[in-house]
Amino acid sequence: MFGFLFIYWIWKAFSNLAIKFNRNKWKYFFIGLLAYYGITFITAIIYVVIMGIINGFDTLSEGDYDNAGLNLIFAVFGGVGCYGVYKFLENKGEKEKELIEKEGIESIGLMEEN
Repeated sequence: MFGFLFIYWIWKAFSNLAIKFNRNKWKYFFIGLLAYYGITFITAIIYVVIMGIINGFDTLSEGDYDNAGLNLIFAVFGGVGCYGVYKFLENKGEKEKELIEKEGIESIGLMEEN
């Protein structure tokens, strides 16, 4: 159930950001989903590698690493990473918008030669 809420929040935030900067909202939504699930997966892989180094890789085959606490930690890291990607895209959009406005103001009154 929480997974559906995360997907909705990601869709809502990234599609509003895309609309704000005149971008494709589905592209931004998939960027958000990829960021959330990718960072969650990478965090889980890092955890498994660290546990393998500490306890030995032979103990990983026991499979006693799936619990709600770890899943919550991985989800939090995924959410924070997704928020970081959101802020990156927001700052990038603001800079592009400022650049377009600056170029538009400076080019007033100039005639192009053909």
